[in-house]
Amino acid sequence: MKFFNNLDKEKIKNKILKVIKSKAFIIVITLIILDLVLGFISRALIHKLPEQSAADRWSSDGKKMAQVSIFFTEDQMIDTDFIKKMEYVMESKMTNAGIVEEQDDDPKPQKDPRIVETQKIGDNGAYEDTEGPVDDTKLYSSCYSAQGIVSISFEGKTADKVTAIGTFGDFFLFHPLELVSGSYYNKDALMKDQIVIDEDLSWQLFGSNEVVGQMVTIGDVPHYISGVVKRQEGKMRTAAGQQGGLAYISYDSLCKYGVILSGRTEKVEISEDGKTALTGGINCYEVVMPSPVDGIVKTIVKESAALDDRYISIVDNTERFSAFSMYDILTAFGTRSMWNKAIFYPYWENLARGYEDILVVLFTIRWICKLIVICMFSVYVVYLYRHKTWTVSGIVQTLSDKKYDLEVKQKQKKDEKEAKERS
Repeated sequence: MKFFNNLDKEKIKNKILKVIKSKAFIIVITLIILDLVLGFISRALIHKLPEQSAADRWSSDGKKMAQVSIFFTEDQMIDTDFIKKMEYVMESKMTNAGIVEEQDDDPKPQKDPRIVETQKIGDNGAYEDTEGPVDDTKLYSSCYSAQGIVSISFEGKTADKVTAIGTFGDFFLFHPLELVSGSYYNKDALMKDQIVIDEDLSWQLFGSNEVVGQMVTIGDVPHYISGVVKRQEGKMRTAAGQQGGLAYISYDSLCKYGVILSGRTEKVEISEDGKTALTGGINCYEVVMPSPVDGIVKTIVKESAALDDRYISIVDNTERFSAFSMYDILTAFGTRSMWNKAIFYPYWENLARGYEDILVVLFTIRWICKLIVICMFSVYVVYLYRHKTWTVSGIVQTLSDKKYDLEVKQKQKKDEKEAKERS
């Protein structure tokens, strides 16, 4: 105790402060670099989810767009008629919100609403660049899908229980899958007999990726390969549901020749000879439209669905990875995993939810770095203030002296110039 009592406390304090000051700069720079690196990693992860950025791809001419996805529980009967009714109500609400102008009865050239797209699907199913508005009667673009399984055969080979995504509408505009060969199928084609398969299924059936135009059978009905898409690898994607072969087919084909797993279905007769098909099972609806006010698109879609929160989950994809959204996820830590809705999420939504968990960890670390830097800077400012060797009056006097010296120098230069001119 005597030893400690004899120590010069002031010297110890000064030594500690000296060490802190010498290391503080390095700590601050390290934290700033760490924040920048984690920010870069976060943007790279978000870039891996193009399904979440349709609004960014379509925004142009200063027009802000919003993308919203709605998922239905498995106990709901969501069929094509439900979606049509939902869109009818949605268009009415868009008009009331001022997104769509009401058209009068004046037979002048109609001011049909338009959606400005950066890309569209051409007649052959491939992406084509467009300039200016697309000649469409809708101000928005949408698609819906159902998940199920089908059996696909080719010359004696059969891929049984293949995971199938039954699509309708602008599905490939929302999901710009990387093509290995061929193109996407045309959503407006009269015959819904084209399909897109991934590399895994292509090699399983054909032993090659160059299979565009080949005929396969689904439920003994001919279908044609429109394109082959790259198989995305990784633990996250496998866990999300992208394992095994994957086929993208029309919703019509999935209803007629497959088994729908994603929602409630009913059998309906489709011909006089007793043939039946499934209806329903739609579990995902996606839309992109102009958003003059933040959050208005999500509100419109939710109200148009006219279902209780217990039967739907709605996501504003546009703001999904914003700081506010990350904060909401962080504050819901623990309860976020407690899911009481029976929803068959498609793989892209499972993947997005998985990446949200990763991004919120990076978000937390980045904010911890920022807070430490702010605290250290604040402490340093307080330290400088408490140990200041200056006063406000002294600063004012110094500035006044500098101003006087400057005026004297300017006057001297002026006098010398006038003297030279006289001589």
